Amino acid sequence: MQAETKKCGFCDKIFEIFPEDFAFYKKIGVPTPSWCPHCRFIRKMAFINERFLYKRTCEQCKAPIISMYHPDLLLPVWCVKCYMGDSWDARDSAREYNFSKTFFEQFKELKYNTPHRTLDQNERNGEGCEYSNLCYSSKDIYLCFNVITCEHIKYSSHVMKRNQNCVDCLTITANDRGYELAQSSSNFNSTFLVDSDQCVESNFLYDCSNCVNCFMSSNLRNKSYFFRNKQLSREEYMNAISALKLETYSGQVKAKEEFNQIAKKAIHRYAHIKNSVNVVGDFIENSKNLYQCYFSASGSENSKYTYLGGGVSKDSQDLIYSGRVEECYEFTLGGRGGSRILLSFSCGGGSKNLFYCDSCRGCSDCFGCVSLSKKQYCILNKQYTKEEYTELIEKIKKHMDDMVYIDAVGHKYPFGECFSTELSPFAYNETIAYEEKPLSKEEAIFAGYKWRDTEPKLYTPTIKAGDLPDSIDDVSDKICKEVIECPSKGKVETQCVSAYKIVPDELSFYRQMKLPLPRLCPNCRYHERLVWKNPFYFYKRQCMCDISAHGHDKKCSSEFETMYSPDREELIYCDQCYKKEVY
Repeated sequence: MQAETKKCGFCDKIFEIFPEDFAFYKKIGVPTPSWCPHCRFIRKMAFINERFLYKRTCEQCKAPIISMYHPDLLLPVWCVKCYMGDSWDARDSAREYNFSKTFFEQFKELKYNTPHRTLDQNERNGEGCEYSNLCYSSKDIYLCFNVITCEHIKYSSHVMKRNQNCVDCLTITANDRGYELAQSSSNFNSTFLVDSDQCVESNFLYDCSNCVNCFMSSNLRNKSYFFRNKQLSREEYMNAISALKLETYSGQVKAKEEFNQIAKKAIHRYAHIKNSVNVVGDFIENSKNLYQCYFSASGSENSKYTYLGGGVSKDSQDLIYSGRVEECYEFTLGGRGGSRILLSFSCGGGSKNLFYCDSCRGCSDCFGCVSLSKKQYCILNKQYTKEEYTELIEKIKKHMDDMVYIDAVGHKYPFGECFSTELSPFAYNETIAYEEKPLSKEEAIFAGYKWRDTEPKLYTPTIKAGDLPDSIDDVSDKICKEVIECPSKGKVETQCVSAYKIVPDELSFYRQMKLPLPRLCPNCRYHERLVWKNPFYFYKRQCMCDISAHGHDKKCSSEFETMYSPDREELIYCDQCYKKEVY
């Protein structure tokens, strides 16, 4: 079968469906998609609110809770303990399928009448996770988002396993005592590392590996006591570091400015791929046959368009934040295993054969269900026999094509298309779609998304960030009682929260690491880190190397797909030219 081109039903751009895709769609029983991969990605992202937290009351036990759902949302929200308990059955919300209404209308009615857990967490979390969302099997996690099996983490996102004692980090794995790490792994007692791994006692490194006591350098391998990419003796190195006064905020600012320039001038590998075969993506290890994937777990294979997979994915497409899964499609927030989970959100616990389900655990053979646990043969949460279920879902699939749901801006959703964003309980600017594809309020509403205006913060600052002590050595314990005014003062672009506090164990961390107090609120610091992460989009480019000693005349002719857009100023090299220059 030959490749097929289609015009995206959302952005009108032409996209390609490859020959092997037809076999995949046939195998899982869905038609070919009518939206391009990127628009499908943003559509799913518009259902994920990581960072916006609100105060609510559990509608079951009436306890005060922190929730990802705004108080004005008219849906039942329960604390994690009540939601995960055995005292209720989501089939109490069941309803008969109504062939006079579209499927998505009926699903929305079910969703808004079925309990939701206040935060996306599991029962394996320890203490101290009350202010973190998408947090699993972890403990002492404060204002962090998308955390798996970690301890003692603050103000970080996409903390992917075995991290501990880290603050202000983004997309990290297996680090200990880290500060401002981005897309880095297996580092110890280090700060301001980007795209680096296995470094110890090092600071301000870009794309470095297996380095000890290195500073303000790029593209290093297996080095010690390197300062600004030059070898020093141990004594020279220690004296040079001491002279910078990195324990002061003024010294740190100067170092960050220098580091930004060093990173821009460094050689950038088009993608970080190790021990893998037939892979197009970034941050991939020990995998094969992956296409346009970002940060997939080691051992993944035969998958496409997957983003931040915490578990191994096999024979799957269009996954976001997925656990260990097989033969899944258009699946978001899946954990602890599953197979054939299609067009669904937040389902796991070994679930299989699910269509259009939301927050179901340990279920199989269910269609259009919400918050079920360990159930089988259910449609809109109503229990059926196997024979009744099999007969009815075929009628529903046909009904979805015959009575197509059309959203307010004219997009159609027949069977095989994922949920319309009209069903998302979140506004566009509450979700991570806003980070991947920033839109103004007017643009978002025109595209059919919801929008939530910034609410005024009722904080009364007691000190301005600019008045904080320059050196961490001059900070007293009294700082933990202050409300610090963020200089951004509610800036919309960074979703600034206007003010912030320093908590006691956070202060202990800064003292231990000899770091000055931060001068921005956690949200503003997060948006500063996002510059190190490319948006999830792939471009066809050519290697920029023009060094003849690398085996080519004039400019290298190698072509590749990369997440670095063509308008970026960095030098982007193919794998061969990169290795010849760096190793």
